[in-house]
Amino acid sequence: MADRHKTTGVAIDASAHDARARFLAAVGRPLFCDDLFDAVPDIVFFVKDRDGRYVAVNRTLVRRTGVTAKGDLLGRTAREVFPGALGAEIARQDAAVLANGRPIHGRLELHLRPNGEEGWCLTWKEPILDAQGAIVGLSGISRDLQAPSDERTDLAGLSAVIAHVHAHLDRPLRVAELAEIAGLTAFRLDLRLRALFGVTAGQYLTRARIEAACSLLRSTDGPIASVALDCGYADQAAFTRRFRKSVGLTPSQYRRHHRTA
Repeated sequence: MADRHKTTGVAIDASAHDARARFLAAVGRPLFCDDLFDAVPDIVFFVKDRDGRYVAVNRTLVRRTGVTAKGDLLGRTAREVFPGALGAEIARQDAAVLANGRPIHGRLELHLRPNGEEGWCLTWKEPILDAQGAIVGLSGISRDLQAPSDERTDLAGLSAVIAHVHAHLDRPLRVAELAEIAGLTAFRLDLRLRALFGVTAGQYLTRARIEAACSLLRSTDGPIASVALDCGYADQAAFTRRFRKSVGLTPSQYRRHHRTA
């Protein structure tokens, strides 16, 4: 009988895992997918090892860094590739993902390019695990934002809001507080976040809390009550209700599923 698990409404059975194993066994070289992202000019793609060194990049990153070939980036860290504060911030992000396994989803950032231009982008980073579940690297993308000129000043405020949310998930954050940090009204903050992520400020905050909770449940063995507190829920019952509504499983069921998988 197929081994079936329910996660976020998707059933996964043994035949799916068998198909994945057969496919990976047939691949003739590591499946980094940099060739796919070579054809996407507004997305930077990268894979890094446990020490934060590039092991795969796409052509967009090559152009953005001013080098001539992918090989010029391989084996180098962000600090070596990007000068000043940008390289330091990317290295800090990488170290955090590699240390605690928490992914970065839709982080709004201002990147400086070799020609002196500034560009806003959304960044995603995910840890890469070996067969034993140890972190061996990370993969990520940064997608350019083509914001109209009258919205670019709002992006700096949104970046501050997003950084504040992820730095203070254990606090009882309020939309009015976030709007003040952004220098926007609550209505305008909702409009900007909807344009970027398709969710309101309140929904973005809930999503950030649930994503952080998922990461903690996967990577730690702490009590559910502690996970709830770390993610801004003073009441474990309220956390469990919200988690089940968002994920389709209780926190305990989610943890057991990932331990089994």
